[in-house]
Amino acid sequence: MKLFQQLLVAPAALGLLAPIAANAAEVNLNGVAGYASYEETFDHEVSAAQFSDVVPGDWAYTALQNLSESYGCVDNGYTQNLQNGQALTRYEAAALINACLDGGIASAEINSDAIRLTNEFGTEMAILKGRVDGLEYKVKELSAGQFSSATKMSGQAHFTTGFVDTGALTTDNKLTQQYGYSLDLNTSFNGTDLLTVGLEAGNATANNSLDSAITSQAANALEVASLYYSFPVGDDFQITAGPLFDTDDVISATTSVYSDAFRLGGMRYSTLSVTGAGGAVSYANDSGFNASFAAVASSGSTATAGILTKEGADIINASIGYDGDNFGGGIIWSDRDSVVGEGSTFGAGLYFTPDGFPTISLQYDTLDPATGTDSSSFMIGLDHPIGPGTASIGYESLDTAGTNTSNYEVYYNYPVTDGISVQGGVFVEENATANVDDTVGYMVETFFSF
Repeated sequence: MKLFQQLLVAPAALGLLAPIAANAAEVNLNGVAGYASYEETFDHEVSAAQFSDVVPGDWAYTALQNLSESYGCVDNGYTQNLQNGQALTRYEAAALINACLDGGIASAEINSDAIRLTNEFGTEMAILKGRVDGLEYKVKELSAGQFSSATKMSGQAHFTTGFVDTGALTTDNKLTQQYGYSLDLNTSFNGTDLLTVGLEAGNATANNSLDSAITSQAANALEVASLYYSFPVGDDFQITAGPLFDTDDVISATTSVYSDAFRLGGMRYSTLSVTGAGGAVSYANDSGFNASFAAVASSGSTATAGILTKEGADIINASIGYDGDNFGGGIIWSDRDSVVGEGSTFGAGLYFTPDGFPTISLQYDTLDPATGTDSSSFMIGLDHPIGPGTASIGYESLDTAGTNTSNYEVYYNYPVTDGISVQGGVFVEENATANVDDTVGYMVETFFSF
């Protein structure tokens, strides 16, 4: 029995006994028996001395001092009382004896004082131990319904409010508010591995969709969005696998440090997220170099399609990169089939973080479909702190199968508190169709992180 557990119980016992007995003549033995939860009746001939305080000059007081000094009992309020010559109640004395005995005294080392004290205060020691054992059982019952201490949960909720003007007067300029909600549960079993579970729900629609958008497959239903396990191999390698895995979950290369939290996103082809059964291996060392390889089958749960088969829908990507003190970059390649359009992609990016200037990110990405014309994207993103928040500007030159357009965005993220931030901005997407207005969106988002 641990000392702090006994010390927790002893004051509780004293509090119960105090109104019952101020001295030997006022003792209510049934009250004490009720506290101890014993069914048997105490001997009514128990001497009054058994419930009196232990005061300086008593043999028990001297024996307690010797026991505390000889066996190096954990320093606490009771040992301090002994050092200061203050009286102890019998339950305080019993708690101190329990602490000394539980502190590691070998049976061969127990002296006559320890034996005599154990005999004298055996009843109180048994009562305290019985009560603490009961508390331990209750704590175990309570802990059984809680998360493991190795499981960490984090989450976010966001509200997206605004309207989008597409030029189609009957279907746009309507003020809307949408939401997204996500929970991440991360559990480690040995301190280096990680089981990741992601839950999410949302009702985002295409026109108002921003980077934070979550669209539930079944009308606002909370669903499992990710489920995978990762563990290290040696000092530099990490293995990741699971039945719900995104292609971009372990891309090691960093091609941009742009906040990418509004409408535009670089590497729209090479990092296009596909979820399914998959696995990956990644490499990183202290020199800054890194690499990764991942394979995901969106049809991996379907017996008639399977994983990495001609009937299935798979995507494979690989990356290599370097991250320095204030610059870095990488390249990403992917090969995919009909799940998102058969073909291959190749992209590269560089970033710079100069002191006192905005961060600069440059990305170029290409799509080579199995049939049809190639597409490409070039994007520049800038972030710079202004006041307590961060201002961001993004520009994308997009060539979609030979049709060229430009996209822009400007937004500002303001942290209200540690867990709440508000982000507002404007995005413009050029429309290549003649006599059709560009798409313009005015959006405000509120994020709640926990």
